[in-house]
Amino acid sequence: MAGKKILVINPNSSESMTDSLDQLISSLDHRLPFSAEIRTYTAPSGPPSINNENDAEASAGIVLSDLETELSQYDAFLVACYSVHPLVGMLREKLASHQHVTGIFEASISTALSLLPLGFREKRSMFGIVSTGTHWENALSEGVTMFLGLDEPRSCGKFKGVETTGLSAIELHTAPPEEVRRKMMEATKRLVKKRDVKVICLGCAGMAGLDGVVEDALVEELGEEEARNVHVLDGVRAGLGLLEGLLRALPGKER
Repeated sequence: MAGKKILVINPNSSESMTDSLDQLISSLDHRLPFSAEIRTYTAPSGPPSINNENDAEASAGIVLSDLETELSQYDAFLVACYSVHPLVGMLREKLASHQHVTGIFEASISTALSLLPLGFREKRSMFGIVSTGTHWENALSEGVTMFLGLDEPRSCGKFKGVETTGLSAIELHTAPPEEVRRKMMEATKRLVKKRDVKVICLGCAGMAGLDGVVEDALVEELGEEEARNVHVLDGVRAGLGLLEGLLRALPGKER
């Protein structure tokens, strides 16, 4: 693992979003040091907040063009946008077989499934997503369907669904903190109301550091004892963990 490098890509052009990613990575590295060197990147232009598929497509083209000559410098890439972001597939087509890439959406679903019980003996046997604008309710549900190879979102019996705050990714950092907190808590409470959710995925890179708000909502809705049984999963943490694992399991060639 010596000398391995992971690039965390913020595909929107908001430096404040990257700053929050840097803070999260720094806090993680103090508790559980990464073997690979982790760097962050911000799109040089394009949408300041990715609010739909058109924004995602535009940002993917900008980032790929900007990074194309630097791809060989990294061993793994994390696309820090919680969507079925086209940049993940576009990078795969450009990378060598020993380089790895994932998005925080794909990484969080993979990790969430590993945290669920086998079968349905436990009442808490589902995962769900708390995200930003209402557009993502259908978009992320369709993304889960595609990722898991399902006919429709709930056909596996493990996916609860998506609840949204109505805020954009950038508004998570610019709206009054009390408004962000209130809307995050309301969305969380809707998701877990029936007490069948085991894992909550934070459905936006801009939610880095807001897991505490979700945990407070769980305590209010479920009580302290039940709240301890629900995992709050940050996609950036999940993605970095997955990539570190891949670099260890499939180290490939040295650069």
